[in-house]
Amino acid sequence: MDAPKPTIVYRYKSGVYVNLTNRCPTACVFCVRNSWKMAYHGSNLDLAGAEPSPAEIIDQARKEWETAPFDELVFCGYGEPTMRLEAVLATARLIKSGKAAPIPPSARVRLNTNGLANAVWGRNVVPEMKGLIDSVHVSLNTADPAQWKELMRPMAPWAAGGFEKVKEFIREAALLLPEVFATAVESGGVDIESFKALAVKLGARPRVRPRLDEDAG
Repeated sequence: MDAPKPTIVYRYKSGVYVNLTNRCPTACVFCVRNSWKMAYHGSNLDLAGAEPSPAEIIDQARKEWETAPFDELVFCGYGEPTMRLEAVLATARLIKSGKAAPIPPSARVRLNTNGLANAVWGRNVVPEMKGLIDSVHVSLNTADPAQWKELMRPMAPWAAGGFEKVKEFIREAALLLPEVFATAVESGGVDIESFKALAVKLGARPRVRPRLDEDAG
């Protein structure tokens, strides 16, 4: 039997989520992409290398809007959205410029990220998001750099200085973007109070997320 067609956008609660890429600079211990076999609540998020264009994303998002308006468009799939930074920005630009009608320019655009974009691209990319991204949720997970490596399992190019780059990204985002959350996945080994204190110090709002049920995919 053939695998289901890859899903470009999917609904979750009151949002529409964009499955932009399967590429990621980390292999987080709590990621369920492998145990859930690239599925998410009935959607096949395995793009098999066929990454969607901004035009394809907007086309699918329009259809979702016409079915029922959504509260926000969220870049979040089984991959790190900022690996395709220009596609993120181009898609958000289509919405904010009014070129994605009937989706209104006032529609909220959110980015879920591991915060390594500055490290991956070798520059501070946050100013490029100003006016396009309304909210950023950064997966920080801990205040301990050694534990960050254990939890996030970054690829070699970003392992050594990755934690500092994530903190830098959060600081810059807190200065320039309307809303910034630093998130942590519930874990018995994480000092949640230290995580929260670091998030606040960086200018973000802390948020603790439940670990996904391994059998819920």
